Amino acid sequence: MRTGASVAVLSIVATLLACSEGATSDPGLTALLRVQGAQFVAGAMPPASSAGPKVDSIAFATNTIWAGEAGKSFSGALDSTATAVAVALSGDRGYWLQTAGVPDFSAPTSPTFHGLASFATTLAPGQYALQVRAVDASGNFGPPATQVLTASAAAPSAPPAQGQLVVTLSWDTESDLDLHVVDPLGNEIFHGAPSSAAPASGASKSLADAGSPGYLDFDSNAGCVIDGLRREDVIWPGPPPEGTYLVRVDTPSLCGQPIANFTVQAVLEGALVGQAAGVALDSDTWGPHDRAAGRLVLTLTVP
Repeated sequence: MRTGASVAVLSIVATLLACSEGATSDPGLTALLRVQGAQFVAGAMPPASSAGPKVDSIAFATNTIWAGEAGKSFSGALDSTATAVAVALSGDRGYWLQTAGVPDFSAPTSPTFHGLASFATTLAPGQYALQVRAVDASGNFGPPATQVLTASAAAPSAPPAQGQLVVTLSWDTESDLDLHVVDPLGNEIFHGAPSSAAPASGASKSLADAGSPGYLDFDSNAGCVIDGLRREDVIWPGPPPEGTYLVRVDTPSLCGQPIANFTVQAVLEGALVGQAAGVALDSDTWGPHDRAAGRLVLTLTVP
């Protein structure tokens, strides 16, 4: 069953289409911006009405975007009379209408909106204005709230990590995933213990007996503070301890994304010695996210 707000959005869309001679339903597949689950409307937004509601707040995951990027989260709050939100990217051929949601912890007294934005592979590098406007049940559009976004031709990347042994986790959405590596001495390297220089309690040997310490280079997207890197490396600059290594992937939060596809690679002295891939789901966020957390995805042996 549709909610009253859903019906209101569909009515607004029908009214806008009826006002355009020869207008037809348009899925917006060639638009620069696409919003998951929203209705595309070709053309410019209507002028602001004095009776139109306002946008109280808007939050975009980061102010950097790139051609082909998918699943970038945005959210915000609206005036109490709003039933929908309209979202557009400057220079695009239309805009998107989305039903307003109920109040939540971030805005306990206001309608809210939460969406996932994707960008066309044809998006040119440069600056764009993301425009967000609140809409009421009568189709009145309020004044715009804008956020400037900087587009690049491709996703940001970091140079490959250097070391005698490098274990790398990378993933494809703005989620918080964590790499855990247990070395042959029993040391677990992860965000809570980013170096094996101090051996773990109960480890069978010390690093003085065999191998050099390993370390985690970066805790990407920690606490859903999105940095755009989506990659973590555990690195042994010198000879790593000999024996078996266990690699786990933990998912503290998907940060509003539906899933995260990940890849793990292990490179020993420049040669690929192990690789695995998987999908992080909402169920992977359940439970504690400390030592021994996560899913075992790879086992490798250093001779």
